Parts: sequence; C-alpha cells; structure tokens
Amino acid sequence: MKNILFVQDSTPCIRTIKIADALQKNGMNIYLIHRNQTPKEMYGFGNSSFTSMIRLSKYNFNKLKIIKNLISEKNIGLLHYHNEPDSLCAAIISAQIKIPIIYDQHDFLSFKKKLSIKEKKYEKICNENAAGTIYITESYKNEVSNYYNLIENSICFSNYFPKMCILDEKSFLPKLTKTDGESHLVFIGRISENKSDHRYMLSNLKKLSENGFIIHVYPSKNKKYKKYRNIKNVRMHQKLPYNELIREISQYDFGLTIFNNEVAEKLPHIKFAFGNKTYDYLCSGIPVIVQDCLDEVRNFIINNNFGFILEDYKDYKNISQNKYSQIVKNIIENRNSFSMQNQIHRIIDFYKKTSLEFNKNS
Repeated sequence: MKNILFVQDSTPCIRTIKIADALQKNGMNIYLIHRNQTPKEMYGFGNSSFTSMIRLSKYNFNKLKIIKNLISEKNIGLLHYHNEPDSLCAAIISAQIKIPIIYDQHDFLSFKKKLSIKEKKYEKICNENAAGTIYITESYKNEVSNYYNLIENSICFSNYFPKMCILDEKSFLPKLTKTDGESHLVFIGRISENKSDHRYMLSNLKKLSENGFIIHVYPSKNKKYKKYRNIKNVRMHQKLPYNELIREISQYDFGLTIFNNEVAEKLPHIKFAFGNKTYDYLCSGIPVIVQDCLDEVRNFIINNNFGFILEDYKDYKNISQNKYSQIVKNIIENRNSFSMQNQIHRIIDFYKKTSLEFNKNS
C-alpha cells in the first residue's frame, strides 16, 4: 500500500501537512483533495508534501465522483479523511467505496457548538462507521465515547512536530535573564480581548506580571491589543515566520501553555486536547509552564520533566540555574522522541492493520 488519498473539506491544516510530509519521507505517495486555500497559500509551505492536489470548487456537486475517479486512476489503497466539516466523510463512508476510510478527528464538533440534526448524523457516521479512527489524545477520545459507540480499530496520535523544526543547541539565543536578572516568559499563538473566548489571557498575564515575571507575547495576528499592552510587564511583539519564531523564543526562560481560566476547564476540546505550541517551546529548548486544568498537556510536561504547573509559582519563580539547566538538558536529550518522523511508524502500522481487517471483511 503505497498510494494514500488525503481528503479535507477545508484548507489543509498544519497537522495534515506534517503527517503527509512524514509519510512521503517514508516512501508513500500522498494525494490531496481539499477545498479553499492550498497549504502554500495559507502557510507559505506544504505543497511539496503531496504528490498532487485537487481543489474542490465552492459549488462542486461532483465531489464523490472526483474522489472515486482519483482512487481508480492512482490505484489508491486507503483514504485518510481529516475532519471539520464531517459531511463529506459521512458521504464517502455511506457510498461504500472499495477501500478503507480512516476518519482523523482533529476537532469534535459537538464540543464546540450545538449541532443540527444533520450534523449530528454526519458525526455519528464518521465515529461509528469508518474502517479506522484517529483521535488527538486518549482523554479526548474517552469524552467522545460519551456521545457515540466508538469502533475498536482506533489510535491516538498527537500533533507532533517536524524533526527539521528542532532548534540546535548551538543556535539558541543568549538568555535575556543574564542581562537583566529578570524571569522572562513567552506566549505564542492567538489571543483575544473577548472575555468569553478561551484565548482571553488577561487575568493569567496580570497575575504573572504581579508575581514579577516579564511576559513576551507573539500573537498570530498583528493587531493593537491595547488591553494586553496596558499590563505592566507584558511585551507585545510582531508575528514572525515560524522558523524565525522558534529561534526568537529560545532567549526566554519558559513557554506558556495557558487559556482563559474562566472557561478552559469547562471545555473538553481545550482540557483534553494537545495543541502545537507546547511542542514549539520544546523545539526551542525552553521548559513549559502549563495550566493545571489542561489535563493532557499537564501530564505530558510533568511526566517527562519538561516544565512546571502554572499555579505552582514557587517551583519556577526563583529556580536555581543548576535545576533549570538540568531541565533544559533533559528536553534536548528527549524531545526528538516526539517528532513526527519518530512517531509516523504508528500511522503506517495503523494503515496496514486497517487495510488487512477491511480486506478480510470485504
């Protein structure tokens, strides 16, 4: 099984690109059918991870025909569907095409909004009738099982980072703390000034500022963010290209994986998920400070000795240079285990297992 078809009824996301790139490097041909922007149009890279790409038009009513034709023309052995929305995947599964369909649930939509009867039907088909399913984390999957009767043929596969993104120790920037004696934290990603948004960080950043930390914020969009700029020790920076960002943040002491305290622990898609920023900090060689209510990231960081829990200020506020250096050394020695290239064999093995089971039952 060498030819795999990726389908995403939206702009391909970073997770899709990372998995495709790692599979390609293992000798597979990855074909992509998608909607909206190409990877390069969205992120500035990623097109080369695919053998070919077909963009569905906004009003295309022949989606299934296009998919079936490509499967036949390219001798596709397996279809890997990347979710949100789920309607196209449900249609593909219901069409009973003669290859296994794997449903990769990046986001469980029932966690994020009230679904219509049709949307619930699509979600049910995808979770219960695919040949195989992939979830981000085990606890996320367990929460989904409260809604549907999940199939046994399933794995959990995180948003691992590309090996090439690891910043070599020799490329680390000098720590700012050595020049001013202050403790510098960094947050990267989307922020909001809307109190109901889980990306509303003001209360957490104010507390950190009051505790004497300098917080550097690299938002995903270049806006004014007046409320953030008004916090005493917050330093707002411009959005940077990814590789520049990874090097830039290596000068800080800790990376922050945090969300809005008021809503984060009530949202399963936040509490049980595992986003990209935690891995980005590790790529930069800096320890992570994680909010206690973020179960999956917290357990990962603490179990691997990669950082600290946000609320335990005493553990990291006046950390000794020796202890800090030991944590950084541990990160450098062990972070490679969590690269996409070192984890992709699990996807390849899952493809093989799913194909065997599908063909056996066909």
